[in-house]
Amino acid sequence: MSVRHTIPIIIVRTAIIVPLFIIGCLAIVFTQLIGLFLFKNNPSLKQAMINETKTHFVILLSGLTSIINPCKFAITIDTESVPNSQQFHVDSYKHIHTLLQPNSVIISNHQIYTDWLFLWFLTYTSNLSNAVYIILKDLSKIPVLGYGMKNYNFLFLSRKWEHDKVVLTNQLLEIDANARGHGPANGYRLLSSTDKEVKKWPQGADDSKIWPYELILFPEGTVPSDRTTKKSAEYIASKGLPPLKHVLLPRIRGLYLALQKLRNTVEVVYDVTTAYSGLKEDEYGELVFSLKKFYIQGYGPPVVNYFIKGYKLKDIPLGKEELDSTVEASDEDLQKFEDWLLKIWYEKDQLMDNFYKTGQWGLNPNSDGEINVDTKLIVGDFKLKNSLEFLKPFIVSLTILLLSYTLLSLVYSFVIGSK
Repeated sequence: MSVRHTIPIIIVRTAIIVPLFIIGCLAIVFTQLIGLFLFKNNPSLKQAMINETKTHFVILLSGLTSIINPCKFAITIDTESVPNSQQFHVDSYKHIHTLLQPNSVIISNHQIYTDWLFLWFLTYTSNLSNAVYIILKDLSKIPVLGYGMKNYNFLFLSRKWEHDKVVLTNQLLEIDANARGHGPANGYRLLSSTDKEVKKWPQGADDSKIWPYELILFPEGTVPSDRTTKKSAEYIASKGLPPLKHVLLPRIRGLYLALQKLRNTVEVVYDVTTAYSGLKEDEYGELVFSLKKFYIQGYGPPVVNYFIKGYKLKDIPLGKEELDSTVEASDEDLQKFEDWLLKIWYEKDQLMDNFYKTGQWGLNPNSDGEINVDTKLIVGDFKLKNSLEFLKPFIVSLTILLLSYTLLSLVYSFVIGSK
């Protein structure tokens, strides 16, 4: 057992980390409240402030996580499909630098409950952490955090598709409108809207002030467990498909809808295959690296392993364009998209199998049985670019406290001096 896993260290670490996280979250929400009040009549500044607090949150959580569970990132890039792949590198201080495209969608298999944090950190290495949107189950009722995520315009799912498709469509079209410079962040107003219909934004684009996005979603919808793996296997068998060993069958409707509504602006879809060193193929990540074990006991993966491929939107079968309605796609269009996504997921399952058996991703042969894929591997530390960055989430709160203290001191001095 490492020293950092001993009871005394756990107690001291928890006593420091937990209050610091709570204070940090309160400071971020306080920054949001101040910004929303000050910039209520200036949509661009309001959007910029909200975006900055996204970076504040990933800095806060990544900084604390790197103290609790220091680890490395091993990123393998398919250089043939990932744009700017030669710009991905690690500097002499082991800081990771990537160059993800703005206006992109990131999909990944779901292994543990902190997957989203590591992917958000990946965007941080491209200076795009302020542009992140995440599709996830509804967490809006969590005190403080829920309010902050609603301000981030994260896309919450209720698991009821008839409701979700309208809510998701409206949020996605707003993200798309902002990315074209014709959305609410630039002061544009809706052309039409009702509670039960899709909101319509002005068409066209204004390159003078655009708001990029990095949309993160997990098509599987949940992490592998006894229940979810069994349910997935049963459904796979009912469709007559080959079994999947390491991933769950992906759901197609959420991703299909996202790509449909963002198709005016999407640059690339990044397919990330995620595997964690220290996790065996017959183990569930949610048990080995549960939130309790991860953040309280300090047991986390020593290496986060990514295999990244890129897909251009024109190579993804999306069928007929339906940008401003909730009309269901045809069965034929959905089937073509499902076939495309399943092909990716079976390749992902094979990559995972290779990784568990050899510690390497291996390469899948093409239809002729030949391997013809160029890759690049970079290995760096999961850490902030600068330790002073950790102060960013607290700057506004500390500044107001300092100004308040100075003002009160002046008032007190004036009152005492006048007596």
